[in-house]
Parts: sequence; C-alpha cells; structure tokens
Amino acid sequence: MNFIFVLIGIILLALLIYGVGFILKKRHFSKIDELETRKIALMDKPVIDEINKIKKLQLTGQTEKTFKDWKAAWENIATVSFPDIENYLFDAEQATDRLKLIKAQKAEDAALHIINETEESIKKIQLALKKLIESEEKNRLEIKKVQEKYQDIRKKLLTQSFSFGPALENLERRLTFLELDFSKFTELTSSGDHIEAKEVLDRVSQDTNELHRVAELVPTIYKELTVEDTDQVKEIKEGYQQLIAENYRFLDIDIPKEIAEIERAIELGMELVEKVEVDEAKENLAQLDTKIDHLYDVMENEIDSKAFVLSQKQLVSEYLDHVIVNNRKLLIEIDRVSQSYTLNQEEAGTAGKIESELEDLKTSFELSAQAIAQDEAIYSVIAEDYEKTGDRLEEIEKKQQELNSNLLHLRKEEMDAQAKLDEFEFEMRGLKRYVEKQHLPGLPHDYLELFFATTNRIEQLAKELNKLKIDMKEITRLCFLCQDDVALIKEKTDEIVDSALLTEYMMQYANRYRHSNEGIAQAIDDTLKLFNHEFQYKEALETISTTLESAEPGAYKKVESSYFEDKEAKH
Repeated sequence: MNFIFVLIGIILLALLIYGVGFILKKRHFSKIDELETRKIALMDKPVIDEINKIKKLQLTGQTEKTFKDWKAAWENIATVSFPDIENYLFDAEQATDRLKLIKAQKAEDAALHIINETEESIKKIQLALKKLIESEEKNRLEIKKVQEKYQDIRKKLLTQSFSFGPALENLERRLTFLELDFSKFTELTSSGDHIEAKEVLDRVSQDTNELHRVAELVPTIYKELTVEDTDQVKEIKEGYQQLIAENYRFLDIDIPKEIAEIERAIELGMELVEKVEVDEAKENLAQLDTKIDHLYDVMENEIDSKAFVLSQKQLVSEYLDHVIVNNRKLLIEIDRVSQSYTLNQEEAGTAGKIESELEDLKTSFELSAQAIAQDEAIYSVIAEDYEKTGDRLEEIEKKQQELNSNLLHLRKEEMDAQAKLDEFEFEMRGLKRYVEKQHLPGLPHDYLELFFATTNRIEQLAKELNKLKIDMKEITRLCFLCQDDVALIKEKTDEIVDSALLTEYMMQYANRYRHSNEGIAQAIDDTLKLFNHEFQYKEALETISTTLESAEPGAYKKVESSYFEDKEAKH
C-alpha cells in the first residue's frame, strides 16, 4: 500500500511539474513572439528606400558626409543589431524548449534591450534623412524670400539713390557682398551640399535683414541732417543775428559757440551715415535735436520775456510807488500813534525794515529800467525780477494792512479798557453800598484786604489809562487782573452777606430752645461773640447750625430754604 501511495505522489508531482513547465514555456514563447513582431516591424521600416532616394540627389561636401554617417548607422543596424536580435531570440526559443528558463529570460532581456536601442536609432536616422531630403526644398523657399527682400533693397538704392547720400557707396558694396553669397549658395546647392548651403543661407538672411533695416533708416536720418537740422541751424543763426541787431542780450550762454557745436554734430552725423553706422547716427541725432530745441527755447524765452517786461514795466513801477507811499503813510501813522501809545518791537521796527527793502526794490527796478533804456537789458532776468518783485510787494502790502489794523485797534482797545474801568468802579461801588445796607457789625480782615487790593488795582488801571503815552500791553494785563479780582470780591461779598444773614435766621430759630437746651444757649452766646466782635460770619453760622442740627435734625435745611426764598422774593 505504501508503495502505491508513493507512486501516486510521484505521478502527481510529475504532473504538477509538467503543468508549471508548460505554463512557463507558453509565457516565454508569447514574449518571444512579441519581440519577434517588434523586430519584424523594425526591419520593415522604409529606411533603405529613403537612403536610395537620397543617393540620387548627388550630394557633396558636408551634406554627403552627414548622409554617409547616417547610412553607416543604418548598415550597422542591418548587419549587427538585427542579427544579434535574431540570435538572442533563437537562444531564447532553444532554452525555453529545454526548460532552461533562466537562460531564456536573459536572452529575452538582451533582445529587448537591443530592440529598444534600435527603435531609437531608427527614429533618429529617419528624422535625419527626412531633413536631408527636405533641406533642398526648404533652402529653396527661404532663399526665394531673401532674394525678394534683396531685390527690394536693390530697387530702392537704384530709384532713390539721392536719399541715401554718402551712404550709397557703402550700401552698394554690401549688396555686392550679398551677391557673392547668393552665388556661393547656388554653387553649394547645385553641388548637393545642402548643409553648408544652409549655413550660407542663414548668414545671407541675417545680412539682408540688417541691410534692409539700414536702408529704411538711412534716408530718414540723412534727410533730417541735410534738410531739417540744417534749415533749423540756418534759422537759428538768422534769428540770433536779428535779435543781436535788436539789442537782445543772453545770460550764461554763448549761442555762436553752441551753433558751431551743432554744426560739428551734423558733420559727425554725416560721417556716421557714410559709414552706415545707423545706431550711432540715431543717438547723435537725438542729441542734436535736444541742443537745437534748447537754443530755440533760449531765444524764444528772451523774446517772450521782452514782451512781458515791456507790458508789465509800468504796472510794476506804479505798484512799487503805491506800496512805497503806503509805507510812508504807515511810518507817519506809527510816529503819531507812538506819541500816545507804547508800541511793541514788531510795530516799531517792521515798517522801517520794509522801508529799507522797498528802497532796494526801487533801486533794482531803476537799474533794470536804465538797462532797458540803454539797450543792455537781459529781459529773461528782468522778467524774473518783476515776478519776484510783484510777489514780494503783495506780501509787503498784506503786512502793511496788518500793521495799520493793529494801530487802529489800539484806540479801540483803549476805549474798551476805559469801559472796563468804568464797569469795575461801578461794580465796586455797588458792592460797597450792598455791604453797607446789611448793617453788619464789621467785616473780616482778609475781606477788607482783598477789597482794598482790588480797589488799588483798579486805581492803577485808571492811572495807566490817564498817562500821556499808554502801554496797551500793560493795560490789557491789568484789565484781566482787575476782572479776576472783581469776580472774586463779588463771590466773597455774597459769601459774607449770606453767612451773616443766615446766622441771624438760625439764631432766631434757635431761641425757641434757648431756655430748654443748655447746648443751644451756649451756642447762641458763642455765635454772638463770633458775629459781633470777631466778624467771623462763616464760623458763626457753622457754630449755631451744627448745634441746632443736633437738637433738631433737618432744622438747618429748613432755615436755609426759608432764607433763600426770602432773598429771592426781595430781588
């Protein structure tokens, strides 16, 4: 029995090995077939047809060498790569049949590697061969475009030769060089060297484009140099001579020297045109235009300045005289006012400084007028002076008006201060009568000191106002002090009167407790002493009100309300 089981096991194992081997062999054969298909596809590429087609073109030079290199690359594939692939695939089939699967795998990998490399190589070869086939047609189309542009340039040089000036010879020489390059291109193309022909074509195309650019720029530059700039220089020369004849003068510029520099720049521009150095010529032209515009601006500015000066001369003169007259009136007014008022430093000194400045402005104006009369004026300078003078006169006039206003205000301030003095005196008299009407036994010492100090301050204000020459700054200061003092004495007066009268109200109310409350009786005695002998009415009120409040809570508020109601009724 054991033998049978072993035998069955061996048979099953053999079947399993056979099955696995069959599957692996099928997989390898499938891969080999796939590689074989790719190999056949590569061998079917029409590379040899393209090579034969190019052979008929009779190539030479660099093109022929390039073709031979790619042809050799294809022959290497045909004689080496394809046989190697075939051998590896054959080895893979043999190894697979014998179940040497590892060897088969190595052969398959080697074949796959060569196939991949061969595919890339064939792509490169076909692309290169395509370029070689197309190079002739492409060169032919490109040279046609270049030749058309060349013919346009040639035609322009022939029909418009006058517009190129000294550059014509140089441009024609460049055309000759282009013709030589065209001939070389034709020769290389005819001989089949399309690669070198392409190099020549690229150079010819670049040179033709540059020549076309130059041919477009030269006429414009040449015309501007010979016509526009030359005419402008002529116009500037004539204009300058005319201005000099009309006695114009110019500051900080030598116009003849500037003109000479412009003429040299025109000559340099012509030299650059002759050399066909158009970029340098354009830069030189831009500098020329700037210099020419500057000279025009200078001369036009002088002409405009003269017109401005002649139109404004009378106005400036009248305005200057007007401000001078006003300043003299201001000085007279300051002198008059200074006899009655003490003036501050600005009022006293500013008008004098203005007088000095006006004298300088007058002197400057007269010198300018003299220069105009003697035909020595630089009108742009005078125009600038007129503008500055006008602006300064406006500032001075505003300052004069401010000073005049200050002087006029002094009298008003004096009258206001006098009115304030009358008001202070009236209020003090009223306060005195008001206190006397209360028939108080006396007044506190500190109140009397404040009253007399306020009275003295008011008297000091009156003395300042009665001086022959008053100082409004000091008077204003005293007015503010008196105002504060009077307000304070009014406050203290109301405080004393209210305290005294309210104390009397409190004592009258407290009398009802005098015989029944010893504390109140004593408080009344103390209050009378403070009231009648020491005149300390606030302390007297505090003494009686405190004691009364302890005897009858709320009594103070009750009496106080009654007092102020009576006071309000009397007023």
